[in-house]
Amino acid sequence: MTLDKNHYIGAVLAGGYKIERFVGSGAFAYVYFAKAPTGQGCAVKIQYNLAQDARIRFSREVKVLREIPPNDYLVRYFSDGETPEGYPYLIMEFVDGMTLKEALKRRRVWPVQESCDLILQLCDAFGGLHQLGVVHRDVKPDNIMLTRSHQVKLMDLGLIKDAQGLFKLLESEDIMRGRDFAENLDKGVLAGTPEYMAPEQFSDPSLNDESLAKTDTWTDVYSLGLIFYEMVAGHKLFVFNPPANASQNEFAKALLAFLTMRTQQRDEEILPPPNVPYQLWTVIARALHADPTRRQHNAQEFADDIRRYLTSGEGVVEQDSDKTSAIDLANFAELMRVKETAQVGAATSSDQQLFATNRQSLAAAPAAMPIPGNVGVSGLPSMPGSPGYVDPGEDDGDGNGFLWGFLIVLLLIIVGVLVFYLFFLPK
Repeated sequence: MTLDKNHYIGAVLAGGYKIERFVGSGAFAYVYFAKAPTGQGCAVKIQYNLAQDARIRFSREVKVLREIPPNDYLVRYFSDGETPEGYPYLIMEFVDGMTLKEALKRRRVWPVQESCDLILQLCDAFGGLHQLGVVHRDVKPDNIMLTRSHQVKLMDLGLIKDAQGLFKLLESEDIMRGRDFAENLDKGVLAGTPEYMAPEQFSDPSLNDESLAKTDTWTDVYSLGLIFYEMVAGHKLFVFNPPANASQNEFAKALLAFLTMRTQQRDEEILPPPNVPYQLWTVIARALHADPTRRQHNAQEFADDIRRYLTSGEGVVEQDSDKTSAIDLANFAELMRVKETAQVGAATSSDQQLFATNRQSLAAAPAAMPIPGNVGVSGLPSMPGSPGYVDPGEDDGDGNGFLWGFLIVLLLIIVGVLVFYLFFLPK
């Protein structure tokens, strides 16, 4: 059965939400404007594509919106359910404004300060998602709303990925109902919008072992970097422009050529727009690294780099571990002394801060939630190769080996002095 877009206009959903008018449609769902019993306007998303993978993706979106903490820059969840005919729906906050795509058409080049402010709001929108290890994967101007008061609202979580496995874990332990995150829906599927996708989104679908996939929170950072570039440069960094009225075969050829170009793109070939200060460009360029491990690991790190630039004018300094370096030994010793002094002085405050953070996390955690084997960014489960992952057998490099070596040498010197004093000095 093909669902007509006007079928539910005038219908009243559970909870008293009355659908008033059709707003638009996507690849899987229709969107309507509705009124709550209180008279508040809201958006209703009804899924018309009932294919199994589409239903699972819709259910994932509902679960994530329902579980993440409230966020001023992400559309709010109100309710969800199914129509009498079996079509799933999601009721959310209705945003009165325009998309960033429409705003970019009205003004191509944005001032640096204004661009920074908007990207910072976007980074804040990802706070809850990235703390839970969830990747949006379709970050683009079309999915970003600007309210009449110029506030950002991130929308459309239909392609989210549980990159670090938290939701899958919660389902497997029956803390969360269903098994929507258990199945890999991404094998052989290019998920996202090509012009705003990170390089790993092109390569991951061909992997047989999902644990080797690189798509993680740093993938959204790349997309944010592309949007940042487009705002300050006045044009997209990568343009996919298939022939008008192209056949399916022609479209596939154009897409393949675009993907080939993207996967062969080198970092040094991406040049800064002339109006962007060098220090700010180092922040954007870090987000656009082809190697995800060299990017900011999540939106919070990206925001930290932007805020540091705005407050101090500092950019990002990257170090190449393969380069040969030389340093005067006296300077090196002084640097080590300053570092050790700083570490000792910061220990007490750091421990207090860590205790406060853990106390808050424990208070918010479900009573029955098991403790994962590995803990990543923000105290959440992390997979090998993902941001924040720490190998249990890996040396944390805190300098204990150096300290023990120093103590052993000191002990040997003391023993040598005693032996000399007892046996060789004239009595």
